[in-house]
Amino acid sequence: MFKNKELTKKQIIEILVITSILGIMILVWDFISANYRFDGTIERNQPGKGTITEDLYLSFLDKKEEITVEVSDKKLTKKQVDKVFKKAIKEIEKTYLGENKSANNVTKDLDLRTSYVDELIEAQWKFDTYGIISSDGKLRLENISDDGNVVNIVAHLYYEEEEYIYSFSVVVYPLGIDTYEGQLQAIVKQVKTQDVDTRTKGVLKLPKQVEGMDLVWKQKMNYRGLQIIILGFVAVGALLYGKKRDAKKAAKEAVEAREKDYPMIVSELSILMGAGMSFRKALERISGKYLASIKSGGEKRPGFEEIVKTYRKMVDGLGEIQALEELGKSCDSKEYRKLSMMLIQNLRKGSKELISSLEKEEKYAFEMRKQRALRLGEEASTKLLMPMAGMLGIVIIILVVPAMMQL
Repeated sequence: MFKNKELTKKQIIEILVITSILGIMILVWDFISANYRFDGTIERNQPGKGTITEDLYLSFLDKKEEITVEVSDKKLTKKQVDKVFKKAIKEIEKTYLGENKSANNVTKDLDLRTSYVDELIEAQWKFDTYGIISSDGKLRLENISDDGNVVNIVAHLYYEEEEYIYSFSVVVYPLGIDTYEGQLQAIVKQVKTQDVDTRTKGVLKLPKQVEGMDLVWKQKMNYRGLQIIILGFVAVGALLYGKKRDAKKAAKEAVEAREKDYPMIVSELSILMGAGMSFRKALERISGKYLASIKSGGEKRPGFEEIVKTYRKMVDGLGEIQALEELGKSCDSKEYRKLSMMLIQNLRKGSKELISSLEKEEKYAFEMRKQRALRLGEEASTKLLMPMAGMLGIVIIILVVPAMMQL
């Protein structure tokens, strides 16, 4: 079992040592990089990777100024640009059909991208017939005629100020009625046709048959009622779980509160019975003193409340032995059970060693109280480990990330 103070000091020392060493290493590296390794040369990004910025100190005419320099990415030569355009055209030819097998029978979406050659070349798409294919290559099935449509596609390829134009043609057909997609497309197309033809009427009558297929229409059911039912069960379950958890927590806190009072109860019993009082008279004195403190504004203490209940049961006619048995059961604590058994044995058989036993129990109770306080301190220290680890991680990120970005 670790000691709380030693553990806390160790954690603090580890955090300070790690962050100090890491910080010093990064400071040394940054100092060397800023003052000795930099010779006024800044490496450009590869073509198409964008500009980079460098925050620099400039000294001139006995003056110093902080300046941000933007460095453009490396530009391709004319010969390199021509090669890149040719490479982009090859990529287009390889990919534009998507899942289609031939440009003369396009029934699925085309793969028309906005950039090629690792985003070095930008692409813009234009069509001689609009409404058939969208700029991202998706087919507008409702606008395709049954006999098919020939669409000329022009790709405008750009690299900075340079432009290259590449064109090709495709023949777009509606999906065949023998496929599921084609059947669904035919139904959607028929619905749209009827919607356009009957706009002057107050209602739209959905078709009952398309291409020899019988259609049955049903409204989509709303499951709000089921959602409310599930929400109700979840809420009730959460409330029951919360109530059970709170009750368990309250019971645990009550036991801990009674155990906290136990050393004082044993101490007072030991003193009073050691002075010659009987057990019943000692309970009367302890109960009276506690109730007097409550009347004067004192705080209620669960352990002494159980002693008062036990004394009142005895006053109401319950036997001392039975009252002590109920005390051991109601407190749900091994300390109180041990005390009740000790007192019951004294009442039944008599014991000359009761006072010495109470004194030993008193010492044991105060030692347990001390151990309980240490355990609570250790639990509090353990709960702080995660926040402290999180803080250490944040400190390391704050120090390391800027340094790594400068490498």
